[in-house]
Amino acid sequence: MNDSIMRLIESIKCSEKRILLFFLGSATVQVLILYFLDKKSLVDSLYATAATLTTVGFGDVSPSSPLARLLYIPTMGIGVLMLPIVAVSIYEMHQKKVRGLNNSTQKDHVVILGSSNEIITSTIMEIADFQDICLVSEIYDLNPFQGKVHFIKGSPIEKVYLMKANIAEAKHVIVETGNDSTNILATALARELNPSAEIIATITSEERYGTLKSLGANHVINTDTFTGRLLASAVFEPSVVDLISDVTTSLVGHDLVEMDVPEKYRGKAVGEIMFDLKAQDKMTLLAIYRNRENVVNPAMDMILEENDKLVVLV
Repeated sequence: MNDSIMRLIESIKCSEKRILLFFLGSATVQVLILYFLDKKSLVDSLYATAATLTTVGFGDVSPSSPLARLLYIPTMGIGVLMLPIVAVSIYEMHQKKVRGLNNSTQKDHVVILGSSNEIITSTIMEIADFQDICLVSEIYDLNPFQGKVHFIKGSPIEKVYLMKANIAEAKHVIVETGNDSTNILATALARELNPSAEIIATITSEERYGTLKSLGANHVINTDTFTGRLLASAVFEPSVVDLISDVTTSLVGHDLVEMDVPEKYRGKAVGEIMFDLKAQDKMTLLAIYRNRENVVNPAMDMILEENDKLVVLV
């Protein structure tokens, strides 16, 4: 008997949709039995069916005619069987989610292809509050950022896992695997699957910079060179290093922010808006981002255009 029940559970739990249809179909049949055959009201029919299927069994409303009672017996069995089936299904759905087995349905999200634990953690902590994130990584067995990211367990250089991350609908792709060759392959694959995404990739060898750019990376960050320059600067200009450390995190202290040019500033010269930015908005203008390039310390007579971006210290 137990073996039969387990086989039934196994056959049903393989599909959540099948479980739902099976449950709703059984409930509908029993409601119809009570309503048409036993002449119960619709409310009483629904109430009695729910009490039976959930095994609550109040008994205050129940079938009264012999035929209705006979036909109602399957509902009792279904109610008993449904509890373990639903429990197992819920557990399996949860496991699929935390183990990175579920496909992403996100859109305009950030896909992170990564294997560097520290860099991934820092990146996610910075943007998780205002960006949907899908992480594709093979270094984790369980989602280490539950509630913050959708996790896909898999290699960032295998197309199937990038497709599971719905990379075709992503707005940004961050490539940080800790290996230049893997970063190059992941960048090429990401660009193939999404021609319009903004791709940010890292390298450790300056020689690979041009390769990543030619494969479609919009921004390339040399992590080793950047770290080396900071370490060297700390020797003879520690205040600069402290400032960079301050402004490169949005979690505490000051921050560097890119913003659209407010409508009231469009068509005006840089010299006309700098005081207002400082006095009213507590911002210091550092650069104008125009045509995918930063104009650092812009001239006072530079006129702001609609598609410009302001890079400010806040």
